[in-house]
Amino acid sequence: MEISQVLKAMSHPIRLQMVELLLQKRMCVRSLARHFEVTEPTISVHLKVLKNAGLIVGEKKSYYMHYRVIRENIEELSQFFSALSATPALPQQCCQKSGSCYCKCHSKKD
Repeated sequence: MEISQVLKAMSHPIRLQMVELLLQKRMCVRSLARHFEVTEPTISVHLKVLKNAGLIVGEKKSYYMHYRVIRENIEELSQFFSALSATPALPQQCCQKSGSCYCKCHSKKD
C-alpha cells in the first residue's frame, strides 16, 4: 500500500465519508449514491479511486457488487501515523549556524 496514494484518495470529503460508512457495513453503488445524493457514475469514480489505493474491495452478491473496507490497510495507515507522531523533534533552529541559513535567522557573526 502506497501511503501517499491512500492519503490522496482519502483527501476528497465524499471518499473519506465513504470509507467511514463502509467500515460500518458493506454497500452497493446504488445505496452509496442514494446515501450521498449523487449519481451512480460519480460513486463509481470514487470507488475506483479508493480501490486503486488499496482501501476497498468489491464482492459480488447476486447482481450487485458490494464494497467493504480492507481493515488491514486502515490499520497500516494508523501505524504509519503512530510512527510519524513518535518521530523525535529536532532543535528549534532551522540550521546549525553553519552560514548556510537561508532564512537569515543567524547573523554572520554567530
